[in-house]
Amino acid sequence: MRFAKLFARLLATGLALAALTTHAEPRAGVDFDYLSSAKPTDAPGKIEVIEFFWYGCPHCFHLDPKVEAWVKTLPKDVSFRREHAMWDGRSDMTGHAKIFIALKALNQVNALTPKVFEAVQQSKIELRDEKVLFDWVAKQGVNRAQFEAAYKSFSAQSQFTRASQLTRDYQIDGVPTFIINGKYKTSPSKTQSEDKLFVVMNELIAKERAGLKPAKAEAKPAVAVAAEKKKS
Repeated sequence: MRFAKLFARLLATGLALAALTTHAEPRAGVDFDYLSSAKPTDAPGKIEVIEFFWYGCPHCFHLDPKVEAWVKTLPKDVSFRREHAMWDGRSDMTGHAKIFIALKALNQVNALTPKVFEAVQQSKIELRDEKVLFDWVAKQGVNRAQFEAAYKSFSAQSQFTRASQLTRDYQIDGVPTFIINGKYKTSPSKTQSEDKLFVVMNELIAKERAGLKPAKAEAKPAVAVAAEKKKS
């Protein structure tokens, strides 16, 4: 009886370990969704990953360190970028989207996004107040005049309109949400865990990579090669 119980425990442990070390292929409608129509990418020849987020989103803030770490592991054939979500009628998102747009104009998104998150989410600094924002930006080592000019520029307004359009085009109804190569959409809420999110994204990237590789030319039979040599 003891042996039977010990065997049952060992079997259960083995199955549990197997479940942790193996995973099924991501399932459409379960781990990710297809976009209703494929979108063109901005990175020709590469696999594009877009993260839609909002500086005011606590879930985005919590996930951001893992995103930062994951991005560092991406191979050279993967292009990653962020886009700030902007839903129609959400005035609480406007100021945060404008911060992102100004940072993007100055190529400071990657450098300052963690700091913006910390200021908004942890320190509760109201960066949607322009005076507070400009003072805060200067303290981060960014040229205040350049940031203010980018923030108030005419092109910033067109980028703001673009943010709203992208949010609609990619059918973003929650953040954080990730788009893989203009085809697939997934999120922590879809995968049910943050760790599984990165597993799913890696596998979707691998799937796209396999699809982008040119098919190898089929080898000619030895008989055909010999016949060609005779002709020559």
